[in-house]
Amino acid sequence: MSQEPSPSALSNVLVILNPERTSGADMMLLDAVRQLDASRFRVTLGLLTSPLEARDFLPAHLPVVEFRLPGLNGLVWLRFFLVLGWHLWRRHIQILHVNSYIPGNYARLAAWLVGVPVIIDHWHGFTRFNRKRRFICRLLGRVTTLSLTVSAGVKQHLLQHLQLAPDRIRVLYNGIDLNRCRPSRSRQEMRTTLGLPQDVPVLAIVSRLDHWGKGHRELFQAMVQIKAHWPVHCLVIGGGQRQGEMMALVQDLGLGSSVTFVGQRQDVPDLLGAVDIFVLPSYSEGVSRSLLEAMALGLPVVVSEAGGSPEVVQHAVNGLLVPVKDPEALAQALGRLLANPPWAAQLGQAAAERVAAAFSLERLGQELNALYDHLVQAQQFGHPRP
Repeated sequence: MSQEPSPSALSNVLVILNPERTSGADMMLLDAVRQLDASRFRVTLGLLTSPLEARDFLPAHLPVVEFRLPGLNGLVWLRFFLVLGWHLWRRHIQILHVNSYIPGNYARLAAWLVGVPVIIDHWHGFTRFNRKRRFICRLLGRVTTLSLTVSAGVKQHLLQHLQLAPDRIRVLYNGIDLNRCRPSRSRQEMRTTLGLPQDVPVLAIVSRLDHWGKGHRELFQAMVQIKAHWPVHCLVIGGGQRQGEMMALVQDLGLGSSVTFVGQRQDVPDLLGAVDIFVLPSYSEGVSRSLLEAMALGLPVVVSEAGGSPEVVQHAVNGLLVPVKDPEALAQALGRLLANPPWAAQLGQAAAERVAAAFSLERLGQELNALYDHLVQAQQFGHPRP
């Protein structure tokens, strides 16, 4: 009979995140945390906000610290800084893991002042650095044990703009739960429920509609060209403040009957199970969770060459790559798939195999457990960083 590890054998970990389903970076970090070995790590979740829906997906067995940040002003940040420092000290935190936005900067500074041995920040995309932010991030980079990036492209971006030491940056590719990607309802049922035509190819794009940076404009412009040759419909999954503008553009382009906006949804695998091609012509991208989910479902994908997407999609092997902000190239790529359904299916099968082999949540968990172990041991015994 195996013995339970003694509390002193555990490494105390605090992971700070914003628990909202619409935040892909935070949900990815939460999924990774679920994979940590409880016999080696005692994990506490630090929640920046406390939405009611978080109760439905936060791991019930993990203790929670709620910071309840109501807004972004000096007094709020000062309170966060002081309360966080107290929790880091009281809980004897040995590893702090934060995503790289403003709270992460305050958190890294507090952890350094308290003396937390391992400080990790996690970069999910291509941050724009003004002079002030560049200075702050360079300064905090000196006290950060390791910066994780979701792609080699993001790593190169940090090296270029922050001049961090290369041995303090490591690529940790995203991973998804392959079991959660399986649709629970049939393609026909979903098309009927959504009012989609049963015999017309359907495209899908999944993202927040808070800006135009995911390439919605280019997709709609490409559809105008495609519809001259192919009957096609588009499913827009996600909500946000730009939805009204996007719906107006669709009407102006004469696509009103060919585009369906479904808003923010929790049944994305079911929705993707009803479509034929996934599209993500982003202007900038780390490694998109929705792209990985679509590929895991075996959908042929057409994505822009932005950021980390070419590290996931190999052109004409498991998907198609197109230039950024190029609706003509996007229309041509979609036309190739629509004209050759067997080839499209072949690309989709290769996409599913690619994600299963390199982007599973199991792989992410194994790498994160090993990384934490190495960093703790390096601090204890003076080993070099990975």
